[in-house]
Amino acid sequence: MVKTLIQQLKKGVKILGIACSSFNRLEDKFVPIFGVVYRGASLFEGVLKTRIEVDGEDATEKIRAMIEQSNHSEQLKLIMTRGITIAGFNYIDIKKLYEKTGLPVISVVDRKPNFEKISSAIKNVTNWEERYKVITNSGLIREIQSSEEEEPVFIQSIGFKDEEIATFLKQVTVVGRIPEPIRVARLIATAEKF
Repeated sequence: MVKTLIQQLKKGVKILGIACSSFNRLEDKFVPIFGVVYRGASLFEGVLKTRIEVDGEDATEKIRAMIEQSNHSEQLKLIMTRGITIAGFNYIDIKKLYEKTGLPVISVVDRKPNFEKISSAIKNVTNWEERYKVITNSGLIREIQSSEEEEPVFIQSIGFKDEEIATFLKQVTVVGRIPEPIRVARLIATAEKF
């Protein structure tokens, strides 16, 4: 019998949380992104790093390569990202990342994406139509309660059973409402600029 991801979590599956550093669009051509490896929500096991082009189109491929080159690649069971867009209007194609790695992907943000604002701003970058298509076709945006005491988060996912997502997010959210692997990845990414 195949165990669900929720059942596997009890044993502490490895999760990769991804976030990017802050950047200055006028000065920075590239920005570091960090992957934090967690076993479940409690055991921090490692940090991965790569860099992507600000407003580029290389995030999906660079993340795939970062995973494949990692010592953790064989044990990873899930990828969590802090949004679909990263480093400006670079983007993570979660469907393609799932196809290339075989790992389910969950994108988590703290505010519901405003596609009206995105469609206006994205027109300032090259190949904006294709980027916008990937961003808007990354799955249904769902509002999920990751912590009983906090506001909900908004997620898009692929390769994960819908009925398991709320339970999973509650299990991997320790502080606030952002899941621990993403929260710690963001803390590390923020420190990179100092």
